[in-house]
Amino acid sequence: MAPVKIKHVVSFTSQDPKYPVDNLLLEEGPRPWLSCPQDRSRVLKVELQLEQASPIGYVDIGNCGSAFLQIDVGRSSWPAGQSYLTLLPTATLMVPADAKLDKNRSGVRMFKEGDFLAAALGEKWDRIRLTCSQPFNKHAQFGLSFIRICSPPDENSSKADLPSSPAQEE
Repeated sequence: MAPVKIKHVVSFTSQDPKYPVDNLLLEEGPRPWLSCPQDRSRVLKVELQLEQASPIGYVDIGNCGSAFLQIDVGRSSWPAGQSYLTLLPTATLMVPADAKLDKNRSGVRMFKEGDFLAAALGEKWDRIRLTCSQPFNKHAQFGLSFIRICSPPDENSSKADLPSSPAQEE
């Protein structure tokens, strides 16, 4: 299971200048990406370019006030306007009661192949789109504190790591 490196941000819908979307690219310590304080859409999107096309086996998300998250995948070679495939259908990151009271904003969710839709599994992707929303609290900023993507474990390497049986002596 190798980490999949994010190369750059392709596009985004909103950011607080103090907490820009580029914070998701930082490897040292989580720094959040938050919505612009004046943005009232309650939906944030970011499209990320991966360093190389890779299968996705795990995605770890650090929440920062988002209630819901959806992950879609695509390819940079696709024509503009082609729909992405959903990797992770909308997942809950915060319960409505906590969102309304602005409590328990931080948390980590770890998603694995069993959480992903079959249509997107096993393929190699070089674009990932995150869609966060927070419909329950119209006044609090929201976003993500980090994203970590890993490829699935390589079946060949796990077999190679097993100790070989000693040769029988004659």
